[in-house]
Amino acid sequence: MNFAQHVINEVNPRNRLLEEMTKVVPWEMLKKELEKGIIRKKGGRPAYCLLLLLKMYLFQVWYGLSDEGCDYQIKDRLSFREFLGLGINDHVPDATTLENFRHDFEPIAEEVLAKLDKFFKEKGLLLKEGNVVDATFIQANSRSHKDPKKNSDLDAEWGHKGFGYSGTVNMDVKSKLVRKVVTTSARPHDSKMLKPSLKGDEKLLYADSAYGTHRYQLRGIKTRILYKQNRGKKGEPTPDLPARKKLLNKAYAKIPARGEHVFGCWKTGLGGIQRAWYRGLERVNQQLQSLAIGYNLRRYGYLVRGKCA
Repeated sequence: MNFAQHVINEVNPRNRLLEEMTKVVPWEMLKKELEKGIIRKKGGRPAYCLLLLLKMYLFQVWYGLSDEGCDYQIKDRLSFREFLGLGINDHVPDATTLENFRHDFEPIAEEVLAKLDKFFKEKGLLLKEGNVVDATFIQANSRSHKDPKKNSDLDAEWGHKGFGYSGTVNMDVKSKLVRKVVTTSARPHDSKMLKPSLKGDEKLLYADSAYGTHRYQLRGIKTRILYKQNRGKKGEPTPDLPARKKLLNKAYAKIPARGEHVFGCWKTGLGGIQRAWYRGLERVNQQLQSLAIGYNLRRYGYLVRGKCA
């Protein structure tokens, strides 16, 4: 480090998030997954380090940046350069390079999320105190036409919340770490995605009343699913729940609500993502897998910080 860079680092404000991520994230494990999943063409000029490009991509997830915006912020912020391991005079990969890496990484994002789940298990963060399954609506990147054939996004469909997609999340109760993400169009009912979203090692499952139809269909899993009032006959009021079911709902309600923490971080904390970046079910699913990775890494930093405090 030269004298000028040392002086700048002294006056540069600290970025606690990036400092924390540098220390706690298993970068070597992620690097191995990148080298295993991304095949690079031989020849040409030397390629950038995959781990460097992954860190740039995480900037996009954590701060909601475009390719050009990420390139600009790295050149503008010294804390970003420090996180990437770049000096003042080092060249920053341009927006096109980042875009190409993003297209290479997103197809393996689901595998990386599964690898992180195994890592969290080894660290003792998934204590099997229960899992929460919940879904959120993701608005499509295009408008809907009266003629479905004219839609630019052919995979997006209308649901009870709007035109777009639905992301179902399986989350650990204690740590709030995302274990699995399943993406569909907005049309299927949330309850149909309960079984596909399970990891297979759940012992206790919490969910809201939308998943009540599967209460007795999950063998080997204790269910804590909220009870829903049945509609009354035409012209008659909706009957109240029995007292026992009301008490159970009151006891269970606080746990499924923890799933909203994940969606709140996705839509406000991680760059305020309110709609899909892409068009097409496959690409939107890859986006949600990447969001889950970015969220889990930040959450892991918080959990480690709490243990060290």
